Amino acid sequence: MAYMFGGDTQSEHNQLPGLMKVFVTGAPAKIIFTMYGWTSGISAQNAVISGVSASTQGNYQFLLTLRNYTYVYVFGEQMGDVIVSGVAAMECGEIVHGLTNAIAYYNNYRLGATGAVVALSFAGYATHAFLVGGTFQFMDPKSQLAKFQFKFKTIAS
Repeated sequence: MAYMFGGDTQSEHNQLPGLMKVFVTGAPAKIIFTMYGWTSGISAQNAVISGVSASTQGNYQFLLTLRNYTYVYVFGEQMGDVIVSGVAAMECGEIVHGLTNAIAYYNNYRLGATGAVVALSFAGYATHAFLVGGTFQFMDPKSQLAKFQFKFKTIAS
């Protein structure tokens, strides 16, 4: 079990609300999400992935006739969406906010900057996706807690 918020009582940074430090109290869990270029782990980065969702949909057309026949036209798969969500804060002893790291990731790996895909995998689902959008928001200015989302478009194979 890891606790995300807390601090070292010996640190002068502990006096500020919203500082983040990860304390591991047990064996580390298996990582079930990977995103190319994203570093994670204890104190590696003060922006933490908190959720991943994927949606896919086929591209079909149904035709109902007057004689009660139903025709189905299959055009393949539409592009899917993958949303990666996270939270960010100031880490104890650091001067760069985690939201800065999330924005830097977007700027470095967005489709307009690289022209390339990003490899994603979670829960047995692996894909290559285009990073097409990002949302970055401070939730509470006093605690400096922030949230972010990356929006990916993927083509089903």
